[in-house]
Amino acid sequence: MNMKFYIKQKVVTLKDKFKITDEAQNPIYEVKGKFMSITNKLELLDINGNVLYRSNRKVLALLAKYFIYNKSGEEVATIKRKFSLRPKFDLSILGKEMELEGSLFAHSFNIIDHGQSVASIHKKIISWGDAYEIDIDDKENIELFLFVIIILDQVIHEKKR
Repeated sequence: MNMKFYIKQKVVTLKDKFKITDEAQNPIYEVKGKFMSITNKLELLDINGNVLYRSNRKVLALLAKYFIYNKSGEEVATIKRKFSLRPKFDLSILGKEMELEGSLFAHSFNIIDHGQSVASIHKKIISWGDAYEIDIDDKENIELFLFVIIILDQVIHEKKR
């Protein structure tokens, strides 16, 4: 059984802070950061405001490269954009190389580890904005994969802003 999470974004505003809810719409995580800053610093916080993961962008890179750190400051993942007309990435999560599959522009893609989906995001269109459903299949690293999916979605769509 996988865990489901939801993010709602209002059409009119893009905040530097948004909540992640469970299926009953209870807030369980929050993402804070500066999407349009030079280093694109982001943090994933639990409901009590404790930082679980943080990320930053390598500043002097031709193509976007993001580093994700756990609360001890250890690097646990990197996301590197590859040169391509369509969004393509090199993903390294917990020392493993993983792949992305799906329609990246349509907010619908999966992180694949050895042929198995470990996390995915799907855009759902509702009357007042968009909602994103995120499924995490990796029980041991739920928060990490949740944060990786959010960063990927931000990187894919940062050019549109």
